[in-house]
Amino acid sequence: PADGTARPPEEGAMAGQGRVGFLGLGIMGARMAEVLVKSGRNVTVWNRSAARCEPLKAAGASVAADAAEVTQSCDITFAMLSDPAAASAVVKAAAPGMGPGRTYVDCSTVDEATGESSASVISATGGKFLAAPVSGGWRDAAKGELLFICGGEKAAFDAASPLMDVMGAQSWHTGKTPSHASRAKLMLQIMMGTMIGSLAECLALSKASGVDQTMVLQMLMKGAMANPLIGAKGKLMIEGKFDPNFQVYLQQKDLRLAQALAEKVEVPAPITAAANAQYIRAKQLGLADN
Repeated sequence: PADGTARPPEEGAMAGQGRVGFLGLGIMGARMAEVLVKSGRNVTVWNRSAARCEPLKAAGASVAADAAEVTQSCDITFAMLSDPAAASAVVKAAAPGMGPGRTYVDCSTVDEATGESSASVISATGGKFLAAPVSGGWRDAAKGELLFICGGEKAAFDAASPLMDVMGAQSWHTGKTPSHASRAKLMLQIMMGTMIGSLAECLALSKASGVDQTMVLQMLMKGAMANPLIGAKGKLMIEGKFDPNFQVYLQQKDLRLAQALAEKVEVPAPITAAANAQYIRAKQLGLADN
C-alpha cells in the first residue's frame, strides 16, 4: 500500500496461490524465480544488483525497489543468497515488510547460527520462518528439479510446500529448527565435495599414468560406485568442459561450514578437510567461479 502499512495476506496463500516474492537472483535464484513465473504465479523480485531483475521483469515478474517492499506485498517470500553474510543482510532488510500471516523461506546454505538468527529476526515480526537450503545446481533449478532440505515451523513448511513442489522434485521437513536443515544439507555437501574431488584425482591419475579415462569411467559406472554424479561429472572432466553448475567458491564455503560443525560436535573429519584444502587451492589458482 502507498501508505507503507502492511496489508493482510491473500486468501489462498497457504495453497501457493497468493503473491510470491523472491530475493536474490544469482545463478540459482534467477532460475528458481523464473520457474515460478512460468508456472503462472504472481511473482515480485528484488536483487541487490538491480540489473539482474531485468530478465525476470521481461518474463513477467514485478520488480520491487527493496527487499522490504517484496515481503510487504507478498504472502510468502523466498530468498537465495550466496553466503551467511548475504543471507543475514537480506533478512534484516526484508524484516520491516514481514508480519503475521507472512512466511519467509531462506533457501541459502548457511551455518546453523545464521539460520537461527534469521529465524529470530522474522519471528520478532510475527511472521513464520523456514530454512530450506537446496541440493542441486543451476540446471536442476532451471528444470524445477531441486531438492529442498527444510527446518522450521511445520506451518511454514506447509505454506511453502506447494511452491517448493513447483521448483523441486522433493522436499523434506527435517525438524522444527533451522539447525536441523543446516546440518542435513551439510551432510550432502560433504558427499558431493569429496566425491567430485576423488573423481577428479582418479581421472587425472588415469591420464598421467596412461590408463584410458573413458574406460575407467565405464568401469565405475558398471560397478557398485555408479551414480548420476559420477557419470555426468566424469564425462565433463574427460571432455575438458568445466563450465560451472555449482561454483568452486560455493562448494568450498559449504565444506568450511561442515568442518566447523565437525569441530563443534567433536567428530574427526580428515577427508572433508583434505577436500576443502583442494578447493581452497583451486580458488588460489583463480578458479573460484568455475
